[in-house]
Amino acid sequence: MTDHNPQDDDIFLEGRIVALRQPDIEQDIINGHWHSWFNDPVTTQYLVHGTFPVNKAQQAEIIAREIADPTSLLLAVLDKKTSRHIGVVCLKFINNITRSAELSIVFGDRSLKGAALESVALLTKHAFDRLNLQRISGAQHADLWQWMNSLELIGYQLDGYHQHYGIRDGEKYDVASYAITSERFYDLQEQRGGNICTADFEGLLKQKGTENNTEITRLFFDNLYDS
Repeated sequence: MTDHNPQDDDIFLEGRIVALRQPDIEQDIINGHWHSWFNDPVTTQYLVHGTFPVNKAQQAEIIAREIADPTSLLLAVLDKKTSRHIGVVCLKFINNITRSAELSIVFGDRSLKGAALESVALLTKHAFDRLNLQRISGAQHADLWQWMNSLELIGYQLDGYHQHYGIRDGEKYDVASYAITSERFYDLQEQRGGNICTADFEGLLKQKGTENNTEITRLFFDNLYDS
């Protein structure tokens, strides 16, 4: 986290390499390329998107609904050095009774190392500090296990495994779910001197595990069902 020194008064959350703000439909969509992310087969390879084309008008309508939804907090991710719009992070299905929400993230530009992780860290901290949530969960294609390993650096943990969740390119695929609790987040933040990403963010990224824990979980369930 950094002190707020805005070049843009619309900045809502600010880290060392990224800044988060509410989406600007005119700037990000009408005059930008946000919609093209969901037409790109590489970006949507592990997403549920990419089944139907989307144009700027459709994307603008989708985002306007999302911004107006009181159970959703959608933020555009900017590269702080260039102010380039590179991704979005979102808390969906915010429930003030269970004090929970689901995490969603899409990056159209993946060239800035650590940007996705810092964006999730910023949103997670806001969810616990200001929205008073106690649990955030999410799910991803099982082949994205390296991203799961990145999330573990800020306290997320593997929370479940869902076999044959869907079909893509003619093959069934599995989904792994993950979650973090406020208690685990605050404990880790305290261990790191009050900064979940630590003062040495680059050093933190180098600590990412190399073992595919998602595959280990799959094998466990395979053996369980076969026994």
